[in-house]
Amino acid sequence: MKKIISFLLLFVMMTAAALAAAEGIIYTATVTKAMTIREKKSTSAKKLGSVEAGEFISILSLDDKWAQIEKDGVTGYILAKNIENMASADGYNDAADASFLGVAQKALTIRARENKAAAKLQSLEEGETVYILELGREWHKVVKLGVVGYVLAGPVTALEPAHEGIVLPEEFIPEAPFIANYTAQADVNLSIRREPNANSGLVGTVYKNEWIDVMETDGEWARVQKDGVVGFVRGDHLRYFTRYDPYGPYVPGVVWYPYAARALQDVEITDSETGDVLRTVTEGSIMAVSAMNEDMSVTLPYDRITGRIQATGSLELEAVVPYDQAQMGDLIAVYSTYYTPEQVTQTQIGRLHNIMQGVERLNDVVIASDDKFYFNDFCAPYTKSNGYQEGPIINYVSSDKLGYGGGICQVSTTLYNAILQIPIETIKWQVHSSYGISYAPLYFDAAVGNGNIDLRLRNALPYDVRLALQAVGGVLTVRVYRAS
Repeated sequence: MKKIISFLLLFVMMTAAALAAAEGIIYTATVTKAMTIREKKSTSAKKLGSVEAGEFISILSLDDKWAQIEKDGVTGYILAKNIENMASADGYNDAADASFLGVAQKALTIRARENKAAAKLQSLEEGETVYILELGREWHKVVKLGVVGYVLAGPVTALEPAHEGIVLPEEFIPEAPFIANYTAQADVNLSIRREPNANSGLVGTVYKNEWIDVMETDGEWARVQKDGVVGFVRGDHLRYFTRYDPYGPYVPGVVWYPYAARALQDVEITDSETGDVLRTVTEGSIMAVSAMNEDMSVTLPYDRITGRIQATGSLELEAVVPYDQAQMGDLIAVYSTYYTPEQVTQTQIGRLHNIMQGVERLNDVVIASDDKFYFNDFCAPYTKSNGYQEGPIINYVSSDKLGYGGGICQVSTTLYNAILQIPIETIKWQVHSSYGISYAPLYFDAAVGNGNIDLRLRNALPYDVRLALQAVGGVLTVRVYRAS
């Protein structure tokens, strides 16, 4: 019944508006309480008549306090504050007139001017669509039932163009809600700024070695959240990124490598910037390749720089297939690191021996879908009795110390950088030290050792994967395949 009455009221208002338009009436409305019609804009002015609560009226003019109305051929004034349901006497099509749309997050008043004390023209209910004519930082110019006025901009959200061909100005594009994609550690005390600007307001602090949630980073600035406060910190002082969702965005710094290249003969890797020869890799070596260039050369990661191989006719390329398109037997990830191929000193002999131990123990290992993989389950303990020799190990104290299994961490590091390119979850991982290691990007090494020093993973893919490892001619490569 209430809906029927409201509809009838709206119909009466629109019909009356059409008839009144020719008589100079600008608005139609109803009143919320009984009032006296005065001859002048004064509560002590001569009484000309009265209006009852809920009565339909025609408005000739309006200011912040008084409305000039016409009733039964008499023109006079009533208090504007008791007017509601105002509509244009000329008819209206708010949706057609609007340039933008929004949603009122709470009950709002449409005012005659950009002032909270200005006359009330209309009201908006919580959740109601707002038809916006012009956007403003503090007030939006809006229209409702053909009545044009102003509403506070802050509580109007979900802004969008009302019609095709209209573009929402960049300054009004709403900030994306904070979604924590990573956790990372600060390497110094960091100020959380309101905006990505060193002069922006301070909203919090991240302390050295503290872990914090990160949504995104452009390298210079990162959008973070701490204790419910969202802001920006210097992204170049965050380290040890770990993603929450293995299907989420790549950890900053991770690169997807589209090819595995097999050398059909000995080929030279040169520095892509200087042209200096970095090394010669032997026939049969397999390397992760980052790009095929217009001159038919390929670029590839080499330690912490970019290498280049010019003689692409001497390479056989195996394409990496995106994990969500892969069929059984397809290559889905590859990564390579480099080591000294010469076996001259006992240290070099021991290190290469330990690398080969890791390669042999992990090659053709299958990780079933949703299964966990612990590196140490396959390779530990790192002892003489388990087949390892002494080799150089890296710890927080010294990089010259020898220990059984020294060199095995290059295998775990290469595997770690391969799985970062696909939805393989990192359960446990740690670096050797804050200085990193020479054969991998800073903060992207993965230490393993006796005890709890381990690389632990979970296959989040909907299919099994197979690891293929090779160490030939100074190149250690890990390939990951969809298991057949």
